[in-house]
Amino acid sequence: AVVSTQSTGDPDFFIIDPTSLPQWKIITEHLIAHDNLLFADLLMRVTTATGGLLSSNEVFYTQKARLIRRLSFTIYCCEYNQYCKYISKIQECFVEAMKLNQAYQVIREVFLGFRVLILRMSPGTFTPLWPIMLNELYGHLIEFRDSLRTRGDSSFDANPRLLNMYLSISKLLDQALVLSAEMIPDFQVHNWAFVCDRPTTDDTELSFRCLAGEIADQYDKALEDESVKRTANAPFLTAPSIADVRELQPFY
Repeated sequence: AVVSTQSTGDPDFFIIDPTSLPQWKIITEHLIAHDNLLFADLLMRVTTATGGLLSSNEVFYTQKARLIRRLSFTIYCCEYNQYCKYISKIQECFVEAMKLNQAYQVIREVFLGFRVLILRMSPGTFTPLWPIMLNELYGHLIEFRDSLRTRGDSSFDANPRLLNMYLSISKLLDQALVLSAEMIPDFQVHNWAFVCDRPTTDDTELSFRCLAGEIADQYDKALEDESVKRTANAPFLTAPSIADVRELQPFY
């Protein structure tokens, strides 16, 4: 048990060979099944984590991000709906983390965590969390659009954490568009704000432009002819990280 919990807390654990993750999933599920206090302890650590007097904000943000990823991985590893009773605490954890506006690595992990909840819990379980996450999703995509509009593609080159935060945010939208309406009924009500269901032609001018369309408009026009290969009923964004903001352009 000690070896497993220490391993998932290692900074390099989540950059190991993906082929070994199924084995770790089995180990983690078995461990949690035999010690009900482990998940509650991890959740408490995430919720109560604070920066020390001698540590910088950057150290605190990194620690917080790692704890949230451990929490997400644990939820993913265990049985469907196993942690429904902790949803209010998980929501509290996510909401508090979202208040760290400049902690891009933390916000990235919150969006990953919410994607895990969608897959590992019944839709009605996390309904109270949807308004919060939709508001954050829309707000961050607005910032993304405005950054592209005012500073162009190169504005993200010097900040990989900001860039990968936008990747994580985009992955939530990508996942929401792929899953069935039954799995994410709360998103369907707001789908129109993010994606257009009909194209704009030269003869038809829509008074409302969906957010994804507005983001696409900001990219370098020279990239418009780039071919996009999509797999039906599968997410388009599969890379764990990106090094150039233009890697998001085909999705939008």
